[in-house]
Amino acid sequence: MAMDSSGGDPIFDVIIVGAGPGGLSCAKHLSGSGLRVLVLEKSPDLGKKICSGEISSKMFPGKDPTELFDGAQEWRTVVVGTRKGISSVEYDRPFLWTVGRYELENYLKSGCDGNTEIRFSEPVTAITQEYLETTKGRYRYRRLVGADGSFSKVREYLKLPSEHVVGYAFHYVLDRPAKEFRVYWLPHIFPRGYGYVMSKGRGATMVGGAMAGKDVLHKDLAPRVRNWVRKEFSFDVSKAKSEAFKGNADYRGWRFGNVFLVGDAAGLLNPVTTEGIYYAVTSGKAVARHIRGDGESERIMGKLEATHRAQVFLFDIFTDPKLPFRWFVNWVLSDPRKGIRRKIFDLVFWRFMDH
Repeated sequence: MAMDSSGGDPIFDVIIVGAGPGGLSCAKHLSGSGLRVLVLEKSPDLGKKICSGEISSKMFPGKDPTELFDGAQEWRTVVVGTRKGISSVEYDRPFLWTVGRYELENYLKSGCDGNTEIRFSEPVTAITQEYLETTKGRYRYRRLVGADGSFSKVREYLKLPSEHVVGYAFHYVLDRPAKEFRVYWLPHIFPRGYGYVMSKGRGATMVGGAMAGKDVLHKDLAPRVRNWVRKEFSFDVSKAKSEAFKGNADYRGWRFGNVFLVGDAAGLLNPVTTEGIYYAVTSGKAVARHIRGDGESERIMGKLEATHRAQVFLFDIFTDPKLPFRWFVNWVLSDPRKGIRRKIFDLVFWRFMDH
């Protein structure tokens, strides 16, 4: 850390807003560069995000997550639900591993060197071209990285809209490990969305739904989830803990002069599966490489951008009630266990899991 010429505010080479997977990945890949890095996190500790701690095979290519994270839970069966009932699709290899948000973020944090300073319970309150302010101080930056999620202060500073493929998820949290990984295609309940039952972490289960649309709010989605959960699972929600969060898949770019966006702040979220951790970690790595002058960053971000465009395209055509594709999706998902429907399901499923 250096001081400005007047001996005032501290200056950092890179300030990263957000100590989630994206921010910590960026900090980790800046290690060894000699750059002074400050990471600012509004939460009091790691792993406080409400979404799940599940990773796919593309997160750590060539590595076994069960060796990186002790006790990681493998998922080899996906249960698909429609109005006609449920079907179980089994695979001979895992498609996801539950490792937990704290465990994942602590793993990334452990790769940061002594030039990185992480400060918790310090939300950003204002941003200018030269410095940012928090509840505890003011810091000047040479480069600024926004890794602060869907409600990104950095994205707001850049005046980027979040309108297309933006939505909310709402779920109840059960204090027990998930026994199944379920996804429900129920357009009559969750238009432009889906229901789900999956792990929140190693010891908790999420049961809820997600819907896309810039006008979708928690108050619109929560009653749908509550009524569906009561009917589908005969579940008493009156005493259950609930959570809601916003998802942003409105990608508008990743570099803006000396300001960068990664993960959900950039809109790099899969609108079909709401998977965000892989895209956060990978874009964080790409931004770090760009800051270090590594041309590989362009290839990494180009691949992410192409994948994201394809995901948004599929989401739009499959959820548009004016198009015939919703009927096709319903036909495939009504029984994806065999025949041509299984082949189509496998093709799309592994496309999302492996890319």
